[in-house]
Amino acid sequence: MKNSLRSVIVLYDGACPACSAEMRLLRSWDRADALRLEDISVPSFRAEDWGFPMAALSTELHVRGADGAWLKGMAAIRYLYRFLGRGSMLAFTGWPLLAPVFDAMYRCFARNRLGISRFLGLTPDPRSCGDRCSPM
Repeated sequence: MKNSLRSVIVLYDGACPACSAEMRLLRSWDRADALRLEDISVPSFRAEDWGFPMAALSTELHVRGADGAWLKGMAAIRYLYRFLGRGSMLAFTGWPLLAPVFDAMYRCFARNRLGISRFLGLTPDPRSCGDRCSPM
């Protein structure tokens, strides 16, 4: 069991193929095994255990950083990339003039992630959602 005080907790939608693909990428970069990925789509997930309403968790990625602070949306993604030593890949998305644009683009993606996944030909990973995933 990982030390939860030093782990970074990621609350993500495993029923979303694009989200699951991103988590696989992040996991491949996690050499220290410091990420604790929590799939909000599994039946055993209880949003109340995390202090957030399910509607909020379903709307955007939530990450508890190594310092215990919660981040959401694009700020959470930028944090994860920095934490895993890949921050330069997304640094420009946090520049003062560009951050609002990328934050808005993320919110648009998050609202439409399942349709975007279908459009891109991504399919759900049956290991993460079993028989809960409907055919796309």
